[in-house]
Amino acid sequence: MKKSHLVHLFWALIAIAAFAIGSNNPTSYASGGFTNAEKPNASTSGLSTRSERPKPSRSGKIRSLTKNRETTMAGGSKLANLSESEIRQIGIDLKATTTPLERRELFSQILANLTPENAKLMREQIVHLDSNSSEFRDFHYQWGAIAGEEAVVNGAETPERDMATTLAGWAASNPDAALTYFNSLEPDAQNGSGMKWGAVYGLIAADPNLAVRFTMDRQQAGDKEASRLMDLVTRQVIKSGNPAEAANWATALPSGEMQDAAIRRVAEEYAEDDPVAALDWANTLPEGNGKNRAMRESFSEWARENPKAAADRLGSMSASPERDSATYGYATRVAWENPTAAIEWANTISNEETRANALMESGRAYFRKDPEGAKQWLSGSSLNEEQQKRVTSSRRR
Repeated sequence: MKKSHLVHLFWALIAIAAFAIGSNNPTSYASGGFTNAEKPNASTSGLSTRSERPKPSRSGKIRSLTKNRETTMAGGSKLANLSESEIRQIGIDLKATTTPLERRELFSQILANLTPENAKLMREQIVHLDSNSSEFRDFHYQWGAIAGEEAVVNGAETPERDMATTLAGWAASNPDAALTYFNSLEPDAQNGSGMKWGAVYGLIAADPNLAVRFTMDRQQAGDKEASRLMDLVTRQVIKSGNPAEAANWATALPSGEMQDAAIRRVAEEYAEDDPVAALDWANTLPEGNGKNRAMRESFSEWARENPKAAADRLGSMSASPERDSATYGYATRVAWENPTAAIEWANTISNEETRANALMESGRAYFRKDPEGAKQWLSGSSLNEEQQKRVTSSRRR
C-alpha cells in the first residue's frame, strides 16, 4: 500500500503539528499529529543509544559526570543518578548550545536521566524552549509516562501548554489510570487545554480499541468533536495495516455516527489506493451517510484514474442516494478538466441539495477556466441568485 507505515513510525511523526496547533484550536487535530516520542521505554532506549555516541565537547563534560554515577533500576536497566548541580549544568549547556547536533545530544541527556523525583528540576532546564517545539513536547510526554497524575497536575500550575501532552504519555503507558483521572474531571476541564485530544492520542498508542471506546463515550456525552477524535483513531488503523484491513475494521464497528466517521476516512484512503476495490467495498455497506461518502470518494478517484470507465459504471446505476453521491464525486473531479461535462453529470443528480452543491462546485471550476462561458451557463442554470453569487465570488476569495 502506498500509504502504509509501521505503527511506531506513525507515532514518530504524529506529535508536533497537532498539539502545536490544537492547544489553541482543538479541532485542528484532525489534520495533524502528536509527539515524536514513542512509548516510554522505546523512546528512552533510543535516546540512550544516541547519548553513547561521540559528543561535542560541552555535552562530553556532562557525559563524564554521568558515566560513573549509574544505579540499577528494576529489571536491571541502568539510569544515571545525577546530582542537582549536574542537572543544572546540563541546563546551562543547553541554553548555550549553538548547533542542532549539540542541542539534540544535550536534550538526550535530559530524557535519558529523567525520573519522577528530578522531573521538576529537569523541567526548569528546558522551560525556555518553545512550548510548541518537539523537545518540549517529548519531555512532557515522557514525564507523563513515568509519573502519571503528578506530571499532569503540575501542568495545571504552569502557564505553558503541557497538560495534554503529559496526559498522552500517561494514557500510553497506563491507560486505565489515565482514563480514571480524565473521567473524574469536570466537563469544562475535559474539553479544555486539549485534554481529550491528549487522552485519545495516548490511548491509540496503548490500544486503538480503547481509543474507539473513548470516542464513543465522548459522542454519547454530547461531544460535538467526537467524530474528529474517531477520525484520528481511523488514521492510525489505516497506517498500521492496509486499506482493505481498515475497511473490514470500519465495517465491524457499531453503526452510527462514529462508524460513519471511520468509513469516511477509510473511503478517502482506500479510494486513493484502489478506487475499484474501494467501490466494491462501498457496495457492501448498509445504506446511510457512510456508504454515500464511500461511493463519492470511490468515483472521485476513479474519475481521476480512468474517467471513461467510471462514467460507464455511473451510467449503469439506477437513481438512488448512492448514485447521487457517486455522481457528485465524479462531476466535481472532472470539472477541472471538462467543466461542461461535469455540469451535465451534476444535473442528473436527483437530490436537489446535492445537485445544487455539485453544480456550484463544478461551476467554480468552469468560472476559473472560462469566465465568460460560465456566466452564460449561469444565466440559464437552475441555481438561484445566491448560489450563482457563490460561484462567481469564489474567484475573488
